[in-house]
Amino acid sequence: MKKLMYILSFIGLMVGGVALATEKEADDCLRQKIWNGYSEGWAVRTATTTELAQDEHRVYLLTLYAGNEYKVQVCADGSKKNDIDLVLHDVDGKEIKRDQSNNREPELVFKPVETQTFYVAVYAADIEKDKSWVALAVTYR
Repeated sequence: MKKLMYILSFIGLMVGGVALATEKEADDCLRQKIWNGYSEGWAVRTATTTELAQDEHRVYLLTLYAGNEYKVQVCADGSKKNDIDLVLHDVDGKEIKRDQSNNREPELVFKPVETQTFYVAVYAADIEKDKSWVALAVTYR
């Protein structure tokens, strides 16, 4: 019985390690994008990480200020085969801008003409695994 408990504990640690490794992969990718942006005058407004299943999405509320340019960047873990969609909506739900790439690192650049509330939606359009870690940053200049 002790041997079985040891094996189950070991498996649990290994599975936990895999989950952390994939979250770390998404986070490391995003951190690199943020660091690269500093030399171009971008500053970080917010950054977060979440886990998405196939066809699942997260929506984030943003107030964007007139006169600033914003860049919304996403990095997903896993294979380059993953496709994450990124869409910016106004407060009424009207689509303002959409990333047109079919990859795991979508990006939107937007400069609002007036200060408004917007929603940014991150959507797992096509992922290889049951779930994928996704890191998102909003930068501005």
